[in-house]
Amino acid sequence: MGDEAVKVLRDAGRAALEPVLEDMKQHAGFDERSAGPHMRDELIIRSTSRMNDPRYLTVMTFKVGPSKKHHMKALAQEFGTVKQVAAPFIRPALDYNKTRVLRILAAEIRYGIENR
Repeated sequence: MGDEAVKVLRDAGRAALEPVLEDMKQHAGFDERSAGPHMRDELIIRSTSRMNDPRYLTVMTFKVGPSKKHHMKALAQEFGTVKQVAAPFIRPALDYNKTRVLRILAAEIRYGIENR
């Protein structure tokens, strides 16, 4: 499996996780009074190639979530704190869209293989 396969998988994974990203943006916390950057505006899809790493039995790893700057805010919203009730937005976004993600992933991989 070469660089071309990694590119196909990366493109397919990013396309497949786009619905999850959009769902997360809709349900992430937002404070209109805050002038700074909002967590929902800094949700991203990250991909890492594990091709040459013998510790992993996978080719690609994908993560959808907040940037490092908003990591603690996301944890507080997802699981709650002593003063804040949990309002999960990460896990429900994946649970709600899992069949859609798999369908898009299969279609994108098929397209990538047939057109390379």
